[in-house]
Amino acid sequence: MVNQRGSVQPVRGPRGSAGRALRIAFIVPPLLALIILLVSVRTPAGPSATVAVAPSFDGTHAAAYARQLAELAPDRAPGTLTAKQAADQVAGSLSEASGETVQRSSFRAPGAQGTDVMMENLWVVEKGSSDEAIVVLANRDDIAPGPGLNDNATGTAAIVELARDLSGVERARTLVLASTDGGTVGQAGNQHLLDELRSAGLRPVAVVSLDAIGSGTDALPIRFAGTGGVRTPELLLRGLEESIASQPAAGAAGPASPVTQVLDLIAPVTPAGAQVPFLDAGVAAIQLGDGDGGVGVAAIDEVRFGAVGAAIGTLLVRLDAEPRPSPPSGVYVAVSGRVIPGRAIALLAIALLLGPLFAAGQALLVGRPSRAGWSAALIVAAIGAVPGIATVLIARATDLAGGIDTPPGSGWPKAGLLAVLLVIAAGIISVAIAVYLLRYRFRAPLPLVATPVIGLGAAVLLLAGSPASVLIAVPALWVWTLLTRPDELVPRMAWGLGPVAAAGLLIFLLRGADLASLIGAAGTGSLPAALVVGGSVLVGAGVVGALASNDR
Repeated sequence: MVNQRGSVQPVRGPRGSAGRALRIAFIVPPLLALIILLVSVRTPAGPSATVAVAPSFDGTHAAAYARQLAELAPDRAPGTLTAKQAADQVAGSLSEASGETVQRSSFRAPGAQGTDVMMENLWVVEKGSSDEAIVVLANRDDIAPGPGLNDNATGTAAIVELARDLSGVERARTLVLASTDGGTVGQAGNQHLLDELRSAGLRPVAVVSLDAIGSGTDALPIRFAGTGGVRTPELLLRGLEESIASQPAAGAAGPASPVTQVLDLIAPVTPAGAQVPFLDAGVAAIQLGDGDGGVGVAAIDEVRFGAVGAAIGTLLVRLDAEPRPSPPSGVYVAVSGRVIPGRAIALLAIALLLGPLFAAGQALLVGRPSRAGWSAALIVAAIGAVPGIATVLIARATDLAGGIDTPPGSGWPKAGLLAVLLVIAAGIISVAIAVYLLRYRFRAPLPLVATPVIGLGAAVLLLAGSPASVLIAVPALWVWTLLTRPDELVPRMAWGLGPVAAAGLLIFLLRGADLASLIGAAGTGSLPAALVVGGSVLVGAGVVGALASNDR
């Protein structure tokens, strides 16, 4: 509710029709959106679950091969002489296991130091009745000095063992088993493999990547996200979950927590995993496991390794029997074998804005703040937008100058120290300008109603970044329209900036990001500019709330 001076008042206080309408605006739309979300939750079907499969994956044999590879070539970093030795070793093993000719393709791509090095992909083709191809792959490289026993000698060993198990079988689709290079330096090998297969007349319709699958202690993560929120088809995700569940010794495996997945929708960054280049190219892809880049030695649980390999064999056979492939689908969140469509989450986020929108509209109609006060508030909000705009511009310039890269073993693009210092300087300069104007130039008091109005403007910018990003603005807008602002300076600052800072810290802490990662993501375009600027405007709205007049 609002008083006659334009101050936003708590919703529990008003009486009469205006108060009832305000309560309805805060309660009914979110409740309806929540009901729609619950109704939209569904359990996807897996691929051809009726196909009978007799797993024969030999975990002991595969583990022995992984140890042999890690001992023979512990340093398999792209472009090194030992990487070439590892490629020769794996090529011979693939040929022997499958009885097929190994295809080898050399290419140049940026290595660990950023300069181009020679890399090599290996693959064998088990012909099927059609040119549609199911691809199972593992990156062969690691980070120096290695030895990368679990990551990713186990994935490579699984490819060799699967080639032994699945060779000479009649199939509807062609099967490709590949050992790729460059997995630790941006997935260059996977992108090259996709281009090579298409050039050879094959049409990849499903890709399964294996990465560090031999550990006996940790749950195996499932990576299924592409750039911009795209997800692997629900059928492929469900099929992998069902195949793992069919092998009790395979242990736990699943996607990231629902909270982390929602954060991916709120603040999308470049996702990790070999599935990314395939999903971005419109090919269904998924990854099981995710390591640390291959540094150090981790013990292999042979029983679990064998069960995981058998589960992958089961999945590949079932995918072959699937009547038609599915392309990558839209955004969703996977929870305990079910999926929540991204549209339902976006609808809930937008519904949560209707209450603050109604309250701000009432304040504008009743209070009618002065033009001078509005001008001052908008100037403060514009200054609040400066750090966000500066971050985007500095990040883009840094990327053009080649100052953003992804460290080996990390999924986060990072900017250099200079870019971080420039962004910090832009923030300090913005604060200094705001303090100067507020102290020496402004004469009219800032209207309190400007806080939710500017906050709603920030929400529109966030919406342009991604619909779920609106959730960043919801806590602040609800606080600003439901809770009366205190009179004392420190509580006022907490009222204005607390909910904004809390949302930002939650994202940073749960995602493990830092300022260099934020700049790196903004520079590469994986973090939308509208989201960065919208978040900055939201901070500006909080500053307006902390400094505004609070006549009641």
